[in-house]
Amino acid sequence: MSTDPIDAGEAPPQRDTEPVAILLVDDDERNLLALEAVLESPEHLLVKARSAEAALVAVMEQDYAVIVLDVKMPGLSGIELARLIKQRKKTQHIPIILLTAYFREDEHAVLGYDAGAVDYLTKPVHPSVLRSKVGVFIDLFRKTRALAEMNRSMEGEIIDRKVAEERFRVVFEASPSAKLVCTTNGTIVMVNSSAEHLFNRTRHDLQKLALADLLPADTLPNFAAIDESGATLGDSQPTTSAREFVVNRGVSAETPAEVSFTPFQSSEGVRWLASVVDVTERKRAESALRAVNEELAAKNRALEREADERLLRLRAEAAQAEAEAANAAKDRFLAMLSHELRTPLSAVLHSVTLLDEEPNCSPEMRETLGIIRRNVRLEARLIDDLLDLARIRAAKLKLHFEPTDAHAQLTQALETCRAEIERRRLTVTTRFEAVRSELQADPARLQQIFSNLLNNAVKFTPEGGSITVCTHNEGPEDWLRIAITDTGVGLESSKLTSIFDAFEQAGQPGSAGLGLGLAICKALTEFHGGRIAAQSDGPGHGSTFSVSFPGAGQMPAPPIPSTMSATPSVLSKSLRLLVVEDHIDTALSLCRLLSRHGYEIQFAGNMASALELAKTFPADVLITDIGLPDGTGTELFTQLRSSRPHLRGVAISGFGMDEDLARSHAAGFLNHFTKPVDFSLLRGSLAQIEVEMAQPGSPGLKP
Repeated sequence: MSTDPIDAGEAPPQRDTEPVAILLVDDDERNLLALEAVLESPEHLLVKARSAEAALVAVMEQDYAVIVLDVKMPGLSGIELARLIKQRKKTQHIPIILLTAYFREDEHAVLGYDAGAVDYLTKPVHPSVLRSKVGVFIDLFRKTRALAEMNRSMEGEIIDRKVAEERFRVVFEASPSAKLVCTTNGTIVMVNSSAEHLFNRTRHDLQKLALADLLPADTLPNFAAIDESGATLGDSQPTTSAREFVVNRGVSAETPAEVSFTPFQSSEGVRWLASVVDVTERKRAESALRAVNEELAAKNRALEREADERLLRLRAEAAQAEAEAANAAKDRFLAMLSHELRTPLSAVLHSVTLLDEEPNCSPEMRETLGIIRRNVRLEARLIDDLLDLARIRAAKLKLHFEPTDAHAQLTQALETCRAEIERRRLTVTTRFEAVRSELQADPARLQQIFSNLLNNAVKFTPEGGSITVCTHNEGPEDWLRIAITDTGVGLESSKLTSIFDAFEQAGQPGSAGLGLGLAICKALTEFHGGRIAAQSDGPGHGSTFSVSFPGAGQMPAPPIPSTMSATPSVLSKSLRLLVVEDHIDTALSLCRLLSRHGYEIQFAGNMASALELAKTFPADVLITDIGLPDGTGTELFTQLRSSRPHLRGVAISGFGMDEDLARSHAAGFLNHFTKPVDFSLLRGSLAQIEVEMAQPGSPGLKP
């Protein structure tokens, strides 16, 4: 027989055999639908109540085998509703199962049981567990209803009492749960087979005992509440709440059970029916459910940890990408800064060269021009230091190793400092005692290390002081050690390590420079597999900076390049030059220098003008800035060579990173000079081009 759930407040349908009524109370329709799906059965009449008020109306209209009640509801809570139901005599016997989705399980469970609930489940409820629990109460409800009907029948019909009692005995005996009947003093007068099985005793032995011999005292009812005559018994007798205890079945055999008591009127007077239910399977199901819940909780925690770790990894990828983007932006900024700072320096350096070449230039003026030239080169060196630091930090610095004589590089480094040494009247002593001075190194970077250390010594040594440069081999592997000792300001012991940090000043506050030279020296030395260290006896006692490199063993000294077959002073200077530069001061000073030295010049300020000039001016060499207002020097050179394949190119740019030089050489430029350009270097490059073009088989110069 199929039955559909009905709403509380509606009259239940009349049926020949009524199904057992179950009241479902929840303010959420979705939860009610879920409960209906779990408990739907032809033997169940599911009544829905969406509020505590509707539930109270429902329990007054009919009897229920069990109430499944949500704890959390608007207005009157489930626990408060349970108390109201248990306070009414007519409804206090109805078992209540509380449901909750909250995690304060112990607190809510205590409140629920205190309110009279027989069980307390946490959502989501396992369907089999809920059906099992409801099934127990339905069975109990049916048996209790049968017993109640039997008792009422016995009261009304004395003639049928024995028949009814026999019927009771049949039902009693057939009950799947253990049943015991006792008097108001607790003496057992009747038991069923299930009781014999549960307590592991014969019927005869059980009927010799009192309930107190089988059950804990705290589970027994108040027998004195109902007198022997049954005068206080009403039409519907309350069933005491089920209480748990453990049945001792012998040696090492215990069974969890629940017991509830119902008083009833018999021909002998008031009797108490003890219903004992073996809850082993329920406990096992609850334990399994707890294990499943714990497993799910553990998996949830693991998933949360994985999610947290994944989030951390994602953040670390994002942070890395952000850092890489920031580094790229910084590199672009430094490159642009370098370009913008170098370009005006070119105009200054070219103008100084123009003035210095004037025949009427006085010695005092030449000295002043030397100061300007020296400081322009110093400014360019500071820019180079910034770019080198950026390359080092971005791991983009490239070294080109080859056999290199350290003594030769030291000598060249001393020459670059010669003018400042003489100006400050310093005494320089060299003791090149190393027998093996050959290294596998990048010559330019090795000279940069030596120049920075020497410039540092010159900078912090007062006028009239002295500098000593020593070399020697040390250790079984013949490492080369170079020590530069000065009589300068010295160092505090706390700065002997930090002095190699970027932007750390070697001297006193207010020292000139950015504090990058020693940091770059340290990085370049370590890139060569070497070591660098500083020593000092304290302020005012001078300093010694030493670098050590692994030796390359015995090898021949690098060959000295042969002298060029022609020098700028004897060349014809008949090259036709197309100069492209958008910085007007740099362009004017450069064109004047080139014109003074006999070159035929045409000048353009952008790419479009240069392409137009090239139509009528057959240039031999293109001297172009890389960054132009309407394109790049690389694009210009590529277009011009498409129609004049023998055109040579010299790039001049404020961009001097390794990738800038690589792009220029890939485009076919013979040289890439970084601004400010020393005019002697540019003249040397042009002279080399003129020599090559004068060779037999090469496209000739203009007639």
